[in-house]
Amino acid sequence: MYRDYVLTRIIPAIKATFPTINKRVVLQHDNATPHGGITDADLVPVSTDGWSFVVRCQPPNSPDLNVLGLGFFASIQSLQYKLVSRTVEDVIRATLAAFDQSGGEALDKVFLTLQAVMRLVLENNGGNHFRLPHLRKDALRRAKALMPNVSCSASLLG
Repeated sequence: MYRDYVLTRIIPAIKATFPTINKRVVLQHDNATPHGGITDADLVPVSTDGWSFVVRCQPPNSPDLNVLGLGFFASIQSLQYKLVSRTVEDVIRATLAAFDQSGGEALDKVFLTLQAVMRLVLENNGGNHFRLPHLRKDALRRAKALMPNVSCSASLLG
């Protein structure tokens, strides 16, 4: 069922939606049992018209690409818990207040870290044997030199 969905729905959507400059697509799957049913051999029939599809498994025990694991969610949750909630509406209000209190700078920092981690994954050929980067974001922000995005060499994408 999963394989059929990827082959009949996902692949055609990718071909119809994405630009055709680079037609090499790597489908990254987690290691969940339902996702193990698709292989590179399954993707050969849909690798037509110059498109090349391959599948790669996510490295085991790799929460590094989960933006929620980079601290922002935990900081919102700790602020949320400071408010008493008795109803679902109270929880929603507390969560929105915590989000507003956290501010955009904290979210910017998390997404810069996520981009740096993605670059490290590419530099390590999909592996997760690296330390989380320290980009000195606060110091760069104070110096008005904080970059809006993390750069990535085009050679890592090939």
